[in-house]
Amino acid sequence: MKTAPSTEKTIPTLKHKKMPEIVRLELTNTCNLQCPHCRHHSPEKKQPENYPEYYKNPTSMTEAQVDAIIDEVAPHKPSITLNVANEPMIAPTFRYAVKKVKDAGLSGTFNTNGLSINEAIAHLLVDTKYDSINVSVDAATPETLKLARGITALDVLVRNVETLVRVRGDKQFPRIGTTFVITDYNHHELPAFLEFWKKRIDVVRVTGYIKDGRPDVSYIPGWTREMLPERVPCKQIFRDIVIRANGEVTPCVITAENPDNIVLGNVFTDGGVGAVWNAAPMQRLRDLHNTGKWDEISFCGPCDYWVETFNFKEEVKDGFLVRTPSPYTTFYNVIEKMENWDKKKLHDRQGTEVEMDA
Repeated sequence: MKTAPSTEKTIPTLKHKKMPEIVRLELTNTCNLQCPHCRHHSPEKKQPENYPEYYKNPTSMTEAQVDAIIDEVAPHKPSITLNVANEPMIAPTFRYAVKKVKDAGLSGTFNTNGLSINEAIAHLLVDTKYDSINVSVDAATPETLKLARGITALDVLVRNVETLVRVRGDKQFPRIGTTFVITDYNHHELPAFLEFWKKRIDVVRVTGYIKDGRPDVSYIPGWTREMLPERVPCKQIFRDIVIRANGEVTPCVITAENPDNIVLGNVFTDGGVGAVWNAAPMQRLRDLHNTGKWDEISFCGPCDYWVETFNFKEEVKDGFLVRTPSPYTTFYNVIEKMENWDKKKLHDRQGTEVEMDA
C-alpha cells in the first residue's frame, strides 16, 4: 500500500553565533527632530499618552558603558551600528564611541538626520577611517522634506553632506550614503533623488515605510501581502542585538518602538552582551521561529519584516549596482564609487551581505 505524501512543511532553521554579528547601540534615547513619520519621536508619539516612559527621561551611555560593550564583543568582530531610535551625533559619547569602534578594529556605521555634520565631525570620521554613514533625507524638494522630516532646510542637508565629501577628498572612508524612506507622498521624487545624489555620494538606500506597530508590506508601493513568499524564521533575532541607552535589550529594531514593554535583559546588569544574547528569553524566540511558531509571539506574528532574511537580488542599472534583499530595502551603489565597498564586511546599511548558517 502506498503512503500518502506528507503535507507537513519543512521550516528552514537558523543558527546564532556565540556573539551577535551586528551590535546596534543606542548611545542616547533622544533626537533633535520630530519627524512626522517617525515611530518613536513624532509629534503624535510625543503626546504624553503615547510617549513611552523610557523616552520621557533622557538617557545616554557613558564612556565606561561603551567600553564595556565594545571590549566584550571586539574579539568576535561584529559590525557596530551607533543608532537605534535616536540621533547618534547628539549623544555625549558619540565622538568617543566612533574612536572606540575603530580602535577596536571593528567595522562601524550609523544613520543620522545630518543636521549635526560639520567640519569637526567630518574630520573625525575621515581621520578614524570610519566605515560608513547614511544621512536620512527622504525628499528631493523642501516641500516634501517638510512632510517627511518636519523641516524645509534641504539646502542645509545637502551642504552638510557635501562638507563630508569634501573633507574626505580622495580618501576611501567613510562610505557616504543618503536614505530615502519611500511613502505615498514622496515616491514620485525617487528618480530625481537618485539622479541628484548619484553625482555626489557613494550609495543611496531606499527603504519601505514601516507602519506603526508592525511592518506591513502593503504600505510599500506596488506590494501586497499576498505577494510575499512562504514565511521563514527572521534572521534579526539570530544576527542582531539591539541595546538601548540604558542597557536594555529589545528583540529587534521593530520592537524597539515599544521599549517599555519588550525587554529581554540588560547588558549592564545581567552579565554583559553575551549573557543576554544567549539567555533563555532570546533563545525562546529563536526556538519558536525555527519551529514555525512565530504566531505565538505577539510582535512577530503580524510582522512582515522577516522578508529581510532572503538573499540579495542584484542588477546593474543606470550607473548603479542595485542590490535588493527584500521589498523593504534596495541599495543603489554608484558603480564609479565602489572602491570603498567590501561585500565581506557587515555594513548592513551599505548593501553588504551577512552570511547566515541555515
